Amino acid sequence: MNLFATVLYEDKMQPGAGGAFPLHDLVLAMVGDAIGREVWDLRKLIGKNPKNGVSKLIGDLAITGLLAQEGKLLILVDRDRIAEHVGLPKLSDDVAVVAALRKRSDAPDKLRIFFLRPNMEGLLSSIAECAPGLPIPRAKVLVDRDIVLNKAAFRETKQVRHCIMEKQPGVADLVQELVLLCASAPEDG
Repeated sequence: MNLFATVLYEDKMQPGAGGAFPLHDLVLAMVGDAIGREVWDLRKLIGKNPKNGVSKLIGDLAITGLLAQEGKLLILVDRDRIAEHVGLPKLSDDVAVVAALRKRSDAPDKLRIFFLRPNMEGLLSSIAECAPGLPIPRAKVLVDRDIVLNKAAFRETKQVRHCIMEKQPGVADLVQELVLLCASAPEDG
């Protein structure tokens, strides 16, 4: 079965992680909360494509059609510096940034763009606010970051994940898009 969607992430995977990408698992846990499915099951429907930086993510927009295949390509990118990477003033509005990104795509009809506010550190702060028992990791230390993301995905409650989405509207919008794409998928993937 083809994927319903692939999520292109600005962040990179931890070397030696065996294919695990905790940010993706957190997103899948949030989707699962909404449609009553497990992360392992959703991995068959929603692919991940972590990049090592915004430049690589932007470069891959030229092959949106290939990456999306029969589904959609959704990107989750830090909002704080993306405008400058597409040649816009830093304070450009979201509409202008999205338009600039879509211009780089070979299949803009398959592309959806979502923002972390202001960046991964903002997401980690949101997690810390919603789950006060979790430590605030050093975002640039992948092991620390991944431990917190894993705990938010697999050990925290649905209410904690909902709180995170309230503080990160871009993540909430990404999750809602994935829910719409996957809600009708059969349970066996």
